[in-house]
Amino acid sequence: MGEQQSKKVICLEGIVGAGKTTQIELLYEEFSPDCYLIPELNEISPMKEVRENLKKRGRISNMTNHDVLRLIRARGEIHQRLLPESSSQLVLMDRGIYTGMVFESGEMDMWEVEQTSKKEGVIVPDLCFLLYCSSTKALERIDERRIRIGKYKHRAFHENAEYIEKTKERYFEIAKKRPVILIETSGSKEEIHKRLMGEIYNARFL
Repeated sequence: MGEQQSKKVICLEGIVGAGKTTQIELLYEEFSPDCYLIPELNEISPMKEVRENLKKRGRISNMTNHDVLRLIRARGEIHQRLLPESSSQLVLMDRGIYTGMVFESGEMDMWEVEQTSKKEGVIVPDLCFLLYCSSTKALERIDERRIRIGKYKHRAFHENAEYIEKTKERYFEIAKKRPVILIETSGSKEEIHKRLMGEIYNARFL
C-alpha cells in the first residue's frame, strides 16, 4: 500500500458508451510522458483467464459469490503488480474498484464487494470521475464503435438500454456515498475533456 501512497491516482469509471475510453486516452495524451496508464484489465492475466472461464461456463452474466471473489482477487493482483512498474507520480486508471461493484458483483452486495476489494489490494483512486449519458446516446456510440472496428456483428448482452440504466443507477448510488465526480458526457469529446481538466485543476490535484 505504501507504493500507492507515493503516487496520485485518477480513475475514470462509467456506463458503457459514456466515452470513457476516449477520455482516458485524451488525459494520457495531456499528461504524457509524466504519467502511467493502468488499462482496463479484461485482457491482462489473471483477469483474462478468469473471465474466459466464466464465459466458457456461461457464468459471465450469472456469477456466484465464488466467481465474484475470483474477479476481485484478479483485479487486486494486477493492480499491485502494475502500480510499481512506473516511477511516475501520476497514475491514470481505466476502470477500477467501482467497476467491480457495479458490473461484477453478481448477487453479492456491492458494498461488500468494495470492502473485499480493498482487502485484496484493489486500488482506491485519489480522484474518480463517473461518466454517464442517456442510454440512447450510449447505444449510438456503441453501435458507431462496433461498426468502425468491424469486430462484432451484434451488441453484447450488456449493451442494451435496460442494463445501461441499471448500471447508471448503481453508479449514482455510489456517488451519494463516495467522493466521486459525476460527468455528463452527451457533449463533444473536446467539451468533456475540458470539463475533466477543469475539475482536476479545481481539485488542486496537480
